[in-house]
Amino acid sequence: MSAVPNPQQDPMNQDRLTWLPTREDAYLLMESAGDAVFVTDRAGHILSLNPMAQQLVGRTHDVVGRVFHDLIGCQTPNTNGQGGCPFERMITTGEVTMIPSHLWTRADGTAFELATTFWPRVQRAERVGAVIVARDLTSEMEIQRDVQRVARLAEESPNPIVEFDGAGGMLFANTAMVELLTQCGALTKGVEVLLPPNLTDILKDCLRTRNAICRLEHAVADRVIAWSFFPMGDLDQIRAYGLDVTADVALRQAKEVAEESARAKGIFLATMSHELRTPMNGVLGCTQLLQDTTLTDAQRQLLQTMHRSAEALLALVNDILDFSKIEAGKMTLETADVHLRPLIDDVITLVSESAKKKGLVLTVELAPDVPELLRGDPVRLRQILFNLVGNAIKFTESGEVCVAVERCPSPAHLPDSVLIGWRITDTGIGMSEDQLAKLFQAYAQAEASTARKFGGTGLGLMICRQLVELMGGDITVHSAPGKGSTFSYTTLLLPGIHRENGAKVSGADRESAGDRKRISRILVADDNEINQVVACKFLQKLGYEVEVARNGREAIVAAARVHYDAILMDCEMPEMDGYAATRAIRQRETGSAGHIPVIALTGHASSEDERVCLEAGMDAVLTKPVTLPALRATLDRTLRRDPDSFR
Repeated sequence: MSAVPNPQQDPMNQDRLTWLPTREDAYLLMESAGDAVFVTDRAGHILSLNPMAQQLVGRTHDVVGRVFHDLIGCQTPNTNGQGGCPFERMITTGEVTMIPSHLWTRADGTAFELATTFWPRVQRAERVGAVIVARDLTSEMEIQRDVQRVARLAEESPNPIVEFDGAGGMLFANTAMVELLTQCGALTKGVEVLLPPNLTDILKDCLRTRNAICRLEHAVADRVIAWSFFPMGDLDQIRAYGLDVTADVALRQAKEVAEESARAKGIFLATMSHELRTPMNGVLGCTQLLQDTTLTDAQRQLLQTMHRSAEALLALVNDILDFSKIEAGKMTLETADVHLRPLIDDVITLVSESAKKKGLVLTVELAPDVPELLRGDPVRLRQILFNLVGNAIKFTESGEVCVAVERCPSPAHLPDSVLIGWRITDTGIGMSEDQLAKLFQAYAQAEASTARKFGGTGLGLMICRQLVELMGGDITVHSAPGKGSTFSYTTLLLPGIHRENGAKVSGADRESAGDRKRISRILVADDNEINQVVACKFLQKLGYEVEVARNGREAIVAAARVHYDAILMDCEMPEMDGYAATRAIRQRETGSAGHIPVIALTGHASSEDERVCLEAGMDAVLTKPVTLPALRATLDRTLRRDPDSFR
């Protein structure tokens, strides 16, 4: 047992034992206290208050002398449930009385939450008043309530929430997490079964980088949960939020399946286009060659019928290919010179035979103010006009078909453009309002018997409308049963570019490549024997020497062994296709002055396919089925190497 210190022997201890606070000491304690302090008499009248109390009540001159209970109004429940005044209880019992939390609103409307303690003042064993200490809990309680609200949010969240410490130990899992475990039948396996398998590494990375790791998808049972991990401020803890994305994943997978299906459909249509064009190249090529031989009238008639049938089949292939482009959103327009009068004449020439057989009058009205030279897509302009005039002839048994072309006012936002109005009028069978309503839909024709009687895919008008809209115009139709139809549409074109002619072309330059004295040698690279025969016959007819390679590899070997003036290169061949073969030839030419013109032969007819050919190093593109005039013109341009010829 330690000895009791002797005050006589320890002066410092004696001072501590005999010290009593003076009035000045008490004043300093009151002034420096961080809580509000009120001193009252036995009746509860306020005798004095410190600065914190003055700040709390908001005034000083009328507080002293007031009853504390009237000012603060605090009460505590007693044993019978009725409210009692804590000051009176303290005076009565002499015990320290405390109110842990008390809401009080100041006269100016400011609300406070106070913790108030009543200390009895005693003089000569008699209670003479109280020292009341009021602590402002408003900010603390608000923070505490915020923490509680956050905790309730986490607990009541419909999505799973889990918290981990730095070592990967689980600190918290909300009700939604437990419910999810139950729903997935994994309650006995633990919460971890719902979390990614590499959880430990994820938590370490999250704490190390202090960056969130978001949307890690984890499949469990029939659910897919996307987890996001967030470091919790400076705490060595991580909170993980889960989100059930099962429906989103299913939708995404369905979208991917649909996109894959669309890609497969596009590949299928492109392949079918190529596969159909390849044999049609043989059919049309052979019919063209046969027409230049000696034939009887009956043979010539049969040959012409065969040729028209093949052309009709080609038109169907083109419609289906265009429709696939429209569905894929890949229909585009080219920009080139448009000579309007020759374009219209070409279309009229193509359909004149059909009109003549029916005894129809076919007329063209071209307004004098329509420019002769414009800029646009001549192929698509010809396609629209050919389709509409062809339809007019198809559905007209007697009378006439008239094509009228005029210039319309340019739109205000494109004052430099040229708006051309087209009108095709016929005296045919006409259409009802119901038939007109569905006329421009895919696969739609006026009625079910139309396809049986007149044929066709029902895609032509839908393609025409799409092309017209791409050209910045619109298309309308007016018709009545038995009174014919009028199709009207507009196309927005650019003014033509009038180029100055250069030096006069010499007679030698005007000669085609086939007319030159030196016979050019051409290599045909194609794996299809029929196409080989057609290409060879065409080239021989044009005056060329021809050799054949059956694939790209043979073409490379032949080009290394013999000088050729040009190569007709099929794009699709076994062992090595035309693209790879052309790239190999261009690679071999690197560093030398030599350049063998390569002309692509392809069954694909899109501008994208042409771009691929040119990027592979080919000089020009011929789309199957190849015609003799197209082959002659392409060879003339290629061998002459006129840079403007491919613009």
